[in-house]
Amino acid sequence: MKKNTVPCVGRDVEHSKLFNSYTKKENTLNWIVIVILIIVILAIIKAISSQKQDIVEPEFPYKKLDVLFSPAERSFLGVLNQAVGKSAQIFGKVRVADVITPKKGMLRSDWQKAFNKISGKHFDFLLCNKEDLSVLCVIELNDSSHNSRQRKKRDLFLEGACQKAELPLIQITAKATYNINEIRESLEVFLSHDKIQGLASESKEPEYKTTEFTKKENEKFCPKCSSKLVKRVAKKGRNSGNEFWACCAFPKCRYSENV
Repeated sequence: MKKNTVPCVGRDVEHSKLFNSYTKKENTLNWIVIVILIIVILAIIKAISSQKQDIVEPEFPYKKLDVLFSPAERSFLGVLNQAVGKSAQIFGKVRVADVITPKKGMLRSDWQKAFNKISGKHFDFLLCNKEDLSVLCVIELNDSSHNSRQRKKRDLFLEGACQKAELPLIQITAKATYNINEIRESLEVFLSHDKIQGLASESKEPEYKTTEFTKKENEKFCPKCSSKLVKRVAKKGRNSGNEFWACCAFPKCRYSENV
């Protein structure tokens, strides 16, 4: 009897090992299947949520600006209209990239860099031929905001870009009053001679005051955004009780200066 029991016990142990090994493999396969199912379910949920997001109307965090031109630009536009008359078409706030463009033959990366430098900038005014709207020249009105280091750097860049593009750039200093004949003479080379002569003969009042757009003697304008500066009184800090000039566009513009 003892001789027969030993082989049976050995076979039982061997069967047990085989069963355990099979069970482990089966459990491993089950976990793999579960993980795959979880991944598939998550992918389906993500796809459904993205479709729902596409259906939801996106937010547009924008508002309409009150005016297109600053007070100084509106003032000069009235003068420019009188100086140019019907001899050219005037456009304002024109994107630089709509007037000049990088040259062909450049590497794509270099072309894109050159384009990015002009895509966010604009010319103050543009004079075009009334017949075909070809560009005659561009005009930059330099007010006090052009005195900042950043604006000077921007102005130098535009000068170089226009020179290379063979685009005439006329720079005019912003003033409270303008002489129409002087403005006309600075633009005469780009305009029709016959029409300019007619405008000059019709002009009886060489000095043009900018009516409601003219800077009054005591008025000041923000060098950053060209909005009107108003007097305010400091309520806190070491300057409490003192007057100072502040931009009326606050809090959008936080420029201030001492009286």
